[in-house]
Amino acid sequence: MPILSTTPAPAAAAPFAAPTATRTTKQSMTQQDFLKLLTMQLRNQDPMKPIDDNSFVTTMAQFTGLEQSSQMITSLKGMGDANKMMAASSMIGREVTVRDYTGAETTGIVDAVENSSAGLQLRMGPSLFSFDSVTRVAPTSAKALSANVSA
Repeated sequence: MPILSTTPAPAAAAPFAAPTATRTTKQSMTQQDFLKLLTMQLRNQDPMKPIDDNSFVTTMAQFTGLEQSSQMITSLKGMGDANKMMAASSMIGREVTVRDYTGAETTGIVDAVENSSAGLQLRMGPSLFSFDSVTRVAPTSAKALSANVSA
């Protein structure tokens, strides 16, 4: 029996809506992602056509390069943090101007440096200021020194 015509079903007749998939994309591949991909590649390879030796060596070289890059980034971050702490501690006893979040500037003598969860902080009297907010560092003036001693 031949089909003479077809009529599309109206959209309202469909009892279920098609599910929509939400996909998030990552901008970079982590070391863990790389290992998962390599493992899946090895697990799903054709036993009659295993991965080419050159391809495998290239992949392992890329993995080693990724691991070394990751270690270097961690090492450089640690060196940067240490340099920042040295720079902040060199401000102890010096006259420093800082700008707060409102844009107002405060000048005072740094009494101490504190490293907390809020980051590197300079203590000037009872107040703490972010190291990143420093706009000026100068030798302590006699006027600032006498104001700090009398306070």
